Amino acid sequence: MAALAWVSALLGGVALVAVMIMTTVSVAGMSASKLGKVLKKSYDTVVEPLLALGPIPGETEMVEAGMAFIIFAFLPIVTLNKGHAEVAILTNFFGKGVNRLLDFVADALMLAVAAFLGYRHLLGTIDKFGNGETSWILLYPIWWGYGAALFGASIFIIVSAYCVLRSGQALLTKQSVETSGAVH
Repeated sequence: MAALAWVSALLGGVALVAVMIMTTVSVAGMSASKLGKVLKKSYDTVVEPLLALGPIPGETEMVEAGMAFIIFAFLPIVTLNKGHAEVAILTNFFGKGVNRLLDFVADALMLAVAAFLGYRHLLGTIDKFGNGETSWILLYPIWWGYGAALFGASIFIIVSAYCVLRSGQALLTKQSVETSGAVH
């Protein structure tokens, strides 16, 4: 499970870096083009290369499609490591047995949320595939972004199910699960 969650997170990280670079290049191109228009009155030949620059066409469409994939790609590793926020004000006063029970309940609820999100996302992907909707600028099929995010959602469901089994085993054997959870 750890390898599956890490591969998902690494793919999400690569996609996040790509989206960040694309956005930076697009903003820089738009700024250079605006600067070229301002300077054109005084320095006609020097600024011609600046006028050729501009934002990347369809950048917002690509960011929109990429972010759903990125978010779903990181959820498995966070879930596996119990990295979701935990309010420890009360749980620190409970015994280990109560905390194991709370971990099991929290993992079961996370599985329910993952399954619900995955199911609804699958229905959305099927709908977008069926109606042939395309993006406005690049005209790529919208279902591509949905399908990419469905990959991460599927891994999220698998890892969440594993976490329920892991927490259930810890509850029955009275052994705590060691993770790097976040405490707030």
